[in-house]
Parts: sequence; structure tokens; C-alpha cells
Amino acid sequence: MNPPRTNCLLLETPRLLPDAWLPAPDAGPVRAFNPALLRAEDGWLLAYRVVLPDGARRIGLCRLDRTLAVVAGSTLPITDRVRFRRGHDYPEVALRWFADPRLYRFGARIYLYWNSGWHEPRNHQFLQELDPRSLLPVGTARELQLAGTRRKLEKNWTFFAAPETGKVHAIYSILPHRVLSADLSGEGDIRCETTSELNWSLDDYPASHGGLRGGAPPCLWRGEYWVFCHSVHDAPEGYRYAAAAYRFSANAPHHPTARPRRELPIRAAGGEARAYHKLNPAVGEVIYPCGAAHDGDRWLIS
Repeated sequence: MNPPRTNCLLLETPRLLPDAWLPAPDAGPVRAFNPALLRAEDGWLLAYRVVLPDGARRIGLCRLDRTLAVVAGSTLPITDRVRFRRGHDYPEVALRWFADPRLYRFGARIYLYWNSGWHEPRNHQFLQELDPRSLLPVGTARELQLAGTRRKLEKNWTFFAAPETGKVHAIYSILPHRVLSADLSGEGDIRCETTSELNWSLDDYPASHGGLRGGAPPCLWRGEYWVFCHSVHDAPEGYRYAAAAYRFSANAPHHPTARPRRELPIRAAGGEARAYHKLNPAVGEVIYPCGAAHDGDRWLIS
């Protein structure tokens, strides 16, 4: 079987920057990456991580038209507008470090996810509801809480709504395949509980590629959820992140139905050329799916 044909569209970083974040000339490099994708009306929403010359991590938001071009005037400095609940004693880093955005739609409600990176004694994950029209935050950021055992470092619980019930779930880990329930009612912290866990294997996936880790939110297509995720392994230039995919059942207990045999043949346009020095010296190449949608006869993976 021939590998699927892929095309890569690059969005120019200056078009993604809100006016409030435009740096002074020659201030230093500006990076935009980790783009999350969500269908919206007759176009798309894109949320993305922005690192300005000051080194702070922010999240920007914009609209894309049907051709995936940035809609003029639609960029928002969304994390400048985020407010945290009073009474929570979050560390300073959790209030200023916005990483790994994801976008979700549950019914008529839209949510933005992020985490606070890697720090001691533990990091934090948040969901923020957005107004569907203005895309501005509604209420305050809500922290994700897990009942029972959890890892010290938590990232990228990928959420989905079960089609038969509409209840919200999240994939906590791929290996083992651990599924959570999530209660979005109210305005406080969001409580999550484990509903199923299955140990399965990746017999056909090269062990040298590493195990599967989170990525784009699950996408329901042809009666199953498709997950575009990633694996990490050592390479001469540093850690190499490669895209992969698997499927799981739309029905509880949401067990995997298909596993990868190889990484997806996705490459960055421009090859190995770098515009700036590495943001993370330990990392060589990153292809990291953050959003996915089936659109006509194609998949869109951001």
C-alpha cells in the first residue's frame, strides 16, 4: 500500500500575532507553534502557543476561512483575558505559563485547554469556556482534578463526548488505554474519574519509536474515534517527535480498535532548515498533532 499523500500549509507567524503582542523591531525571535484546530461556522478556529522575545508562554486565537487563511482582524491575545478563581493558591508559573492549547466543542459550548508546563511540585491543567461569537473567556479558568492516583506531571488529557450519551470523557493515557469521565457542570474545578482501563500492546509499531502519547483530541468518523497522537525517541540532533494514529470505539468502555504499524509520513515544509536557534536544546525535530478534523475527502491535521 502506498503511503497517503500529504500537503503542508504554513501560516506566517506575523499573521497570527495580535496587535498587543507585536514586538519592537529587532527585539528577537517570535515563535508560534502547537496549533489546535476546531471547525467553526463556515471556517475554522486556531489556537496556538506564542513565545515572544521575553520568553513568556502565551496562547493566541484566530479564525481561519474555508481556504485556511487567517481572517484579517480576528487574532486575539486570549490568555491576556484569562482570569483565575479567587481563593486558589496557584504558583506564579501557573498564572503566566500557557502551554499546549487544545480546542473543544461540546454541544454549543466551546472550550480552550492548556497546562502550566513542567514545574515543581506539580503542574496544573485548565479548561476555559469561550463565548462562541466573541471568543472571549466566559467566567474563570477551571482546573482539572483527578480522583485517585495521578502522575506528578500531567499534560494533554484529550477530551471527547460520547455520541450515545453526550457525556464528556477524556483519554488519560494511551498505554494503558485509560478513559476518564469529566463533569463540566457548575463553575468550579472539573472533577474527573477513571471509567475504564485496558492494557494493550503495539506489537507492529517499532519499539524504537517509543510508546504513544497524547496529541489531537479524538475525532469521530465512520463510527469510531480517530486519534492523531505522537511518539518520542532519541535521534542524533536530540529528541524526535513523530506523528502516529490509532482508533478506539465510540461506545463504552471505548477500547482501542486499530493500532499503528508505522509513524505517519508527515514532514515539515522546508525540511530541516531552522529560522532560529532551538527553543528547547534537547529537542531535534517535532511533528506533534494538536488538532484534527475530517473535511470532505481529506484529513486536516494541525
